[in-house]
Parts: sequence; C-alpha cells; structure tokens
Amino acid sequence: MNHQYLNTKQLAEKFSATALVNSLLREWHDFEVENNEIVFRNECKTLSIALEQYSNVGSHAYKNAFYRTIDRNKESLSFKMFVQELFQIINKKDGFHVLYPRVMESYQNLMRILNYRKPGYGALFRIKPLSFIDAEQALILGHNFHPCPKSKEQFKNHDHQSFAPEFGNAFALKWVLLKKENFFQMNSSNFVDEDWCANLFEQDHHEVVDSQYKPFPFHPWQFSVINKHHDIDTLIKNKHLIPIEKEGLLKWKATSSLRTIYCENSDYMLKFSLSLRITNSIRHLQAAEVVRGLQVHEVMNSTSGKQFLAEHPSFQILNEPSFLAIKGLSNPIILETIVLIRENPFKAHDKKEAIVLSTITQPNPYLDKGFFSSRSIDAKKWFGLYLENVLDPFIMAQADYGILFGAHQQNIIVQLNDNYPCGVIFRDCQGTGYTRLGYEKMKNEILSLDVNNGNVLDNPMAHALLGYYLIINSTFSLINALAAQQACTEETLLRMVLEYLQKKRSSHLLDYSFIDYLLNSSTLKQKGNFFCCLNGINENTEKNPLDIYNAIDNPLYKISKDSCNA
Repeated sequence: MNHQYLNTKQLAEKFSATALVNSLLREWHDFEVENNEIVFRNECKTLSIALEQYSNVGSHAYKNAFYRTIDRNKESLSFKMFVQELFQIINKKDGFHVLYPRVMESYQNLMRILNYRKPGYGALFRIKPLSFIDAEQALILGHNFHPCPKSKEQFKNHDHQSFAPEFGNAFALKWVLLKKENFFQMNSSNFVDEDWCANLFEQDHHEVVDSQYKPFPFHPWQFSVINKHHDIDTLIKNKHLIPIEKEGLLKWKATSSLRTIYCENSDYMLKFSLSLRITNSIRHLQAAEVVRGLQVHEVMNSTSGKQFLAEHPSFQILNEPSFLAIKGLSNPIILETIVLIRENPFKAHDKKEAIVLSTITQPNPYLDKGFFSSRSIDAKKWFGLYLENVLDPFIMAQADYGILFGAHQQNIIVQLNDNYPCGVIFRDCQGTGYTRLGYEKMKNEILSLDVNNGNVLDNPMAHALLGYYLIINSTFSLINALAAQQACTEETLLRMVLEYLQKKRSSHLLDYSFIDYLLNSSTLKQKGNFFCCLNGINENTEKNPLDIYNAIDNPLYKISKDSCNA
C-alpha cells in the first residue's frame, strides 16, 4: 500500500494499530494468520486486521483495515471500535479502563504529529549529513512494539507543541537560586568539571550568583508541576529557593527521549526527572539509576574499561558523570528534582553522521519506505558493517568484560561514513549492569560495585535483558527495516547474525554463556509492554525486571535447526 494515498488520520490509525497489535502478538498467542489477515477469535465472533507484510521477527506491517465477523457476516470496523473489540476478545475488561484511554490518547497525539511534520519530513532524509538533533526529532512513530507509544498523559496540547521532540521547538531552561544547604551534587571520582552547573548558568545568563546561593536548572515544564510540591513550596516561601524570571540565552531542544535536552552550544546534554508517564514509566529519575551513571564513568576509566575501549575503537560512550538534586525538608533528595549531565560531542558538523538506530529502523510514515530507501546502499554490506562496528562491541563487552549495556534502539547512535556504519555511540548509562565476570574483574578498582546493589546480575537475568535490548529490540528491528526497504530478505540477514554468533562461539572468549543463549535457546525473553501497560505497572520501580518479561520464539534457533534438518 502506498502511504501517499492515506490522509494523516488514516496514517495515525495504521501506525497506532501496528504498534498495538505487534506488541500484543508477542504476549498473546491465541491468533491465526488467514487470508493475509491476523485473526482473533472467541466463541461469539472473529476480529481481524489486514496484513500488508508478514515478518519473521514480529515486525508485521498492516493496512488500516479492521473487520468483525459474526456467523458469516463480515463488516468493516473503525479503528476505535477495533481496539474496543480487541480488549473484549482477549477478555481483559479489568484493564480496559487503564489502557484504552492511553491507546486513544497516543493515537490522537500521533495524528497531530503527522499533521505537523508532513510538509518537511520527506526532505529531511535527503539532507546529508543529517544532524544529530534532526535525527533525534525524526523519530515520530515511537516504540514499534508498544500499545501506546505516543502517550504523554500529563501533557496538554500546548505542552506537546513547546516541549515534545516531534514538534522541534526550542526553549530556555528555568533557573532558580537555591540555598547552598539545599543543593545536592554527586560526581564520578574521575570527573573534574565539578563547577559545570555554575559555568552553565554564567554562559546562559552572563551573571554570577550571590555566594549564599547556587544556580539550579529545571526543565520548564517540570518546574511548573513541581512548584506545587510541599517541600518546594516551603523552600520558595522561606526564600531558600528563588525562581529567576529572566529567560536564559541558550536554547534547548528535546531529544527523542523528551526528558533529555540538547543545546549545540553546551558541553553537556541535561536529563531531567519529569512527572510524566511515557510508555511504561513515570519518568522520575531514581537515585540508584543516576548513581549507576557515575559508576559507568568510573568503569570506563578503570583498567578494564580503558582496555575495552582500546580494543574497540569504533565504540564510544556518552558518560553521565554528575547529577544534582534538591534536598527536601524530610527527604535526603527530592527525586522529582534530579538532573544529570550527559556528554555532548555533537556540537559541530562532522563527516560522520550520528543517527539514533530507532530513526534508522522507523518507516517513513508518509511513504512506502524509510531511511534505507533514501540512501544508495547494499543491504548485506550495510548489515555486515553493523555486525562488525555496532553489535560486536556490545557482545564483547559482555563476553570478555562482564559489562551489560542496555543497548536498545533509542540508546544506540550509529555513526555513518558515506552511508555505512563505521562506529557506535552508546547512551543512557543508568541501566548498565555487570555479570559475575565483570564484578570479579573490577571489584577491587570500582568500590561501588556490590553484589547486593541490584546491578550485578546472574546469567538468566543478564541473558534475558541483554537479549531483549540488543537482539530483539535493536537487531531484529533493523533486520525488518532493511528487508522491507532493500532487495534482501529477513532470513538472509538472520543467517548473517547466526554466522556471526557461530564464529564468535569458535573464538576465544572468557564467557560464552550469552552466545550460547542466543544459539541454543528455542525461545528468547522479551519485555511484555502490552500487559505491563494493561496492568498499570510502573516499570521504573519494579523490583524484579523479569516479572514483565515473557518468552517468544527464537528465529535464530529455528534457522539453525532448519539448516541442520535440510
């Protein structure tokens, strides 16, 4: 189907249904593929959605054509009715009131985004090099396996326009003056720029602060929400926190994650707590998360970290070596005020493009194709260089160093040289974990590594998390995008992954367990976004991450077995 013949309402229906149904199919196996439709049945009726293209990695494409069949009477349904009937089919009325409004809100948001971006979106991918921030803000469809990828419940329409990355607008920070006794800062032991916040304020306002106070930055939307917080309100009344009304000189834009913002004139990006539910979480930074960001900085400066970086020159990491928060009246720190810094190397144009993988894998919603259709490439060559320069450093970090990077599509920035992958930049350090191998290698040098602090993982959890992020979320999505847009098949690219893993298995590694998990498991664990949302679970505060995971068929295992039986 040519997307050019669909209006933005139909496009919003098509891509909302795609993310919704594909997320469900990874957790709900009571469906069939019949007459080029995905079919759901119960004793009363049949519900179906028309397939545009079936995918071996689950990234099915759909037409915005929805049907209900009772007896032999088949009738078309609206998108809204299809979603309502789908909840009845899977018999989840208890969660309907939680998830259905978010699905419809996400759909409405997507329709507004598609209307807004339509005039200039096609030309964007013809620009070379595509800038870092343009690539970030080109991700307009969101998570490709989530029932409500564009839901931002607490945002009003004008908030979307002002602060959401899809609308591309720039804004100033909201600064306050904070009494020193209420100012909390923690740094990596290897971080030398401890005055970064005062320096940023001086750059933004060309002023120096009274010695009793320190400047403290807020995301402007978060300040509008949190100034009603009891502790913040009290600090304002007591003149311990003084809002600065004058607007700063620096202009910031939201990256694809919304709560991380970018300014081309700043040495750092800033990542904020936001009192906003996006996908599965209220986006409050947790103390344990931000401390792990500091830990990663220390790990990368350790003997093992330096050795890993030397062995993998195509790998870079955006470190997060410092964070701030406000000390409350009764709380050590107020979680809603946490802000961390992230290194910003994207201040000038480079011959190497740096494009987030989720933008690369996203279809162009206005056309048949996407990023790969806008570039003259050979699919097998591109994917081979991805395996070598992007996937391999993450595999080797686990196998030889016991480091588990949470490398999902939105955390992988692919460096391109003349359209082909030449390197990878990893970001979002808070989810980084370590295996026992990593703990034993680095425990004497990195004192914050502790088997009891939650991020030294046993093999089953390590394999499930890394397998989901790096393979299912990132590599399988890339395989689908390449196969859909270039002259190759998903099976061809899956065989390339299989060959890469088999070659790794015959090489010398300190830990083969993750490679064996990928090669020998008939199923892989994946994050269950549909039922996580349906049950209203806040993923950020779950004690056991695997509680929201489930098993899906492993296409690598299937291809391997089929080859053996051929």
